[in-house]
Amino acid sequence: MKKVFFLTLTVFLSINSFSQSFDIANLRAGGGVYYASEIGNIGIGLNGAYEITEKYEVAIAFTHIFEKDYMKWNMLDFDGHYNFYQHDEKLNVYGLAGLAVTFWKFTIPAMDYGYGYTSPEMTGKDTSIGLNLGVGANYKLTDNLNLAPEMRFTVMDGSYFRIGVAVQYMF
Repeated sequence: MKKVFFLTLTVFLSINSFSQSFDIANLRAGGGVYYASEIGNIGIGLNGAYEITEKYEVAIAFTHIFEKDYMKWNMLDFDGHYNFYQHDEKLNVYGLAGLAVTFWKFTIPAMDYGYGYTSPEMTGKDTSIGLNLGVGANYKLTDNLNLAPEMRFTVMDGSYFRIGVAVQYMF
């Protein structure tokens, strides 16, 4: 919990230092659907990105993977994007790298096996920090809507791959 608090504090202090030159026209925010390979399930996410220059962006995302086999997963991502290909005004492709904080929790309910034997409820939870590496794209659907497909690999103890797509509102 201390790690998450200090990480959040660092992000807010960083945002405060950039707030002097903040331009809302460079902001995108939205949500989408994602699939996590090693977890083997789909989820939903909220994300946002801020364009610092034509080449560089910063992004933050929260993803919730739906419960499967008594496991619940949440991911918090802090990424940097480097736009390495600009096809035209509507399409660009970027590489991403950043920090991933993965929260997992399981709860196995108590089970009655009969003959006077009942297993106790078992619970557990943990937080892991890893590195995100991936690629994504921005495709401008309209003046205010952006389609953002992404693929990312999170490197940590228990690494996993995510693929998904988000629709973002461009302010």
